[in-house]
Amino acid sequence: MSTSEMKVLIVDDSQTNLALLNHLLSEQECDVLQAANGAEAIEQVKENEFALILLDIQMPGMNGYEVAEAIKSIDNGRHVPIIFITAIFQDQDNVKLGYEAGAVDYLFRPVDVQTLKSKVQVFLQLHRQKVQLQNEIRQRAEAERALRAAEEKFRSIFERAVEGIFQCSMDGTFREANPALLGILGYDRPEDLIGVPGLADRLMHDGEQKRRFLASLRNDGYVSNFEFEVIRQDGKVVWLSESSRLVRDENGDELLIEGVVEDVTRRKSREKELRHLATIDSLTGVPNRHVFFDRLEHAVQAARRYKTELAVLFVDLNDFKSVNDSFGHGVGDRLLGQVADRCLGRIRAADTFARIGGDEFGVLLERIEGVDSVSAVARGLIDVLEKPFEVNGRIMRVGATIGISLYPVNGDDAADLLSKADSAMYMSKRTGSSGYAFYRPVQ
Repeated sequence: MSTSEMKVLIVDDSQTNLALLNHLLSEQECDVLQAANGAEAIEQVKENEFALILLDIQMPGMNGYEVAEAIKSIDNGRHVPIIFITAIFQDQDNVKLGYEAGAVDYLFRPVDVQTLKSKVQVFLQLHRQKVQLQNEIRQRAEAERALRAAEEKFRSIFERAVEGIFQCSMDGTFREANPALLGILGYDRPEDLIGVPGLADRLMHDGEQKRRFLASLRNDGYVSNFEFEVIRQDGKVVWLSESSRLVRDENGDELLIEGVVEDVTRRKSREKELRHLATIDSLTGVPNRHVFFDRLEHAVQAARRYKTELAVLFVDLNDFKSVNDSFGHGVGDRLLGQVADRCLGRIRAADTFARIGGDEFGVLLERIEGVDSVSAVARGLIDVLEKPFEVNGRIMRVGATIGISLYPVNGDDAADLLSKADSAMYMSKRTGSSGYAFYRPVQ
């Protein structure tokens, strides 16, 4: 099939977006036509047969939904697949509006280049198959032979797809499943999956996820990018993203579910790792400054509500700079890890120990029982930090000085409490006291 027979229309009021999409599609075997608004798009559809339309939603004059409905009313556009591309309308209500207007898919800006190209290739292939089928039907008198050829071609696409494609009954029994789905779920043979009563229901082991999935499917008639955990045949738990629709008969009764699934386990693991990195100090493995402030703010709110007290301890290592200067930052980093381990052993599980920065740490004690209990914690921390450390066979001592502020005595604001604990720490260093000091206003 020549390139001129394969046409893709891109519709966007931004010349930059048009140029970008045109560039991304330049390697595809198709002609790319452009429209800067809804009226131009409608005229283009009247004059051309398109394999695919990429349509922006937010445009002056007619918006994307209105343009899609107008295109679907034109003979040339009635069966053309439309993919909406938007940076703004990403909530489920707008996704639903898009499907109701005739869209077959949604892409959100910034658009993943590989995803866009893959989807365009699929729809161009489907259009190519459609045109070939039309040519075969015209060329052959026997409609049955043409239909059989078309079914074989579409079955080939079904078999080669990298995403899992399925069809199952309402009780969770698979009727159809392509090889990709077998691989995703850990099955070797189709007969181990297809026809097994209720298997799809059992794969989604989380009852709450299953309830939300079925509620969305029955309320909206479809689900889009619904993410959930399943248990593979080998017992391994993986994350899937499913887009599917509910098929009903002419009386409105539920017949079956058909859709596409993708294994997103790697992405979910990466997201979890990034969340962890955003909250944990990489050198010590304890919460970082941002988490400490967040917990302190919540603790102040809780103490205010329930009329309890809390303490903030600002811990500064005395001789850490000399360790870095003498042995290097690598040794200093490992020493910080040992400091954190020792301190964690001296506080309650409900308390928070965090690295504030450099050689400074913060301790949050909630629901304290008087200053004596706070002093006991401070002395315990000083005691464990006075003991020698061994790093790479070298013995070293650092010690610590601690400043303490109390809520509500010294303030009712997280930043203020930490600042006053810091001031108390410096006061203790100047006076050379027992290693810790409570904040006292300057007289």
